[in-house]
Amino acid sequence: MLQAHPKRRLFLFVALLGVAGITVALLARLTLTEMAVGSLLKRAGAFDVKFNVAQASPWKVVLEDIGFQLKTQLFAAKRVSVSRAHWWTPSMGVVRVEQMRLPLTVDGSDTNDHAWPVDRNGAVASAPTSVPVEEVYVDGQVIIRASDVPEQALTVKLEARLVAKNTWTGKIQVDGPGVAVQGEGGYNLAKDDLDFKLPAIAIDLKPWQQFGQRLVVLPGGAWELEGKLTGHAAGHLIGKKITASGAIQLREGRAHYETKDITAEGIEAELEFIDFDQILTKPGAIRVRELRVGTFPLRALSAELALAGSDRIVVSALSLEALGGRVSAEPFKYFPSLHELDAVVMVDGISVEEIMALTKDLPAKATGRVSGRFPVRIDDSGVRLGTGWLELKAGVYAELQLQANGLLTGNLDEKSPSYAVLKKVESGLLKLRISELRLDIRPPNAPAGRSAQLRISGSPVDPSVKAPVTLDLNVNGPLEQLLNLGLDSRLKFK
Repeated sequence: MLQAHPKRRLFLFVALLGVAGITVALLARLTLTEMAVGSLLKRAGAFDVKFNVAQASPWKVVLEDIGFQLKTQLFAAKRVSVSRAHWWTPSMGVVRVEQMRLPLTVDGSDTNDHAWPVDRNGAVASAPTSVPVEEVYVDGQVIIRASDVPEQALTVKLEARLVAKNTWTGKIQVDGPGVAVQGEGGYNLAKDDLDFKLPAIAIDLKPWQQFGQRLVVLPGGAWELEGKLTGHAAGHLIGKKITASGAIQLREGRAHYETKDITAEGIEAELEFIDFDQILTKPGAIRVRELRVGTFPLRALSAELALAGSDRIVVSALSLEALGGRVSAEPFKYFPSLHELDAVVMVDGISVEEIMALTKDLPAKATGRVSGRFPVRIDDSGVRLGTGWLELKAGVYAELQLQANGLLTGNLDEKSPSYAVLKKVESGLLKLRISELRLDIRPPNAPAGRSAQLRISGSPVDPSVKAPVTLDLNVNGPLEQLLNLGLDSRLKFK
């Protein structure tokens, strides 16, 4: 049997020992890296920590299949790599996070307490005053969740770099179903001071309306909302105090409140915010193509208003088309928490025929247009009209046809010369050409219980009949109950 040369055997032994040493060193490095990373995460307050060390050297560490929980926040990523050019420097260099997955519950339904001061072991969690990293790149998803709402995934791309001691600059891009947001900013870690800009914001409200309803309670409850929201913002965040300004625009908007059958179509708005946190804006414009309350339509609504806090809206101008004419309001303020609205309404050229079509079983038909001014109050009890008036618009032809036997002749002697003509007028056989029509709403000199006084003057349309007619009618009891606007069941603050 041939025997190996002693030197050859020595060389083979040394080679095997070297391979074994390198293998042991590599395994030790992977194990030490695993221990170091796990300890670091646990010291930061993380628990249920899971990951695999795929690569470990003084220049690069790669972790795969990472997952842990910090307070109630879950975090997962397919890969996290740490690269540095010089192993002897006290910095992790460049950190890259790939295929991140970060669930975020926006309505607190996960009992998420962002101010939770301790970890599971009772250790106080304190924010670091510096981070030994030079650049950070993150690519992944933020999963938006809320109670009883299908979750939505947002793709997030973040890059940030250290530009001075404890000072970072970065950019972020967020995309998802109906969402596109670009952001940039600078952050001082030691001062917890963030300057940020959102130069481009685009949100489709329909896919996100359920999440919005979990965060903001609209008057009356659940509304169906649609529209394309765009805008920009910039601000400053120190600790928990934020100051931000910007502008938003809404196009192709729609709102529907099924409970009270209220629908707004073709909503457009432009608002410039002085302070988002305080909800302060400059006067801005809102337009609505049609607002329908039940079957009652209001069209071409246009308003100039400013938000003056969470509970104050200052309306400097409001106008709309209704009942064949134009309706506007004097400047007023609205306080949502008070569940009431007071405004002075002015009307110009609204149709008498359309007004009468809203009344209940009125025994008359009329044409013509009226103008006027009167206060309106809407609260939990419904709608109430204040002291004001409506009168026939000057230069407008108007007619009246009655269907009320006894209205004109009830107290008249049948032998009176005008009896026969008035009988034809009240029975609808003769129409009246109106020369005067005025409705005084809650006149100050009216007896108790009288809500309106109506005066009509005219003469038969038939020129062969000469019989001037003057009617003075009183409305006793609530005037509002004569109108069939559906206001008592829809326009209430309940």
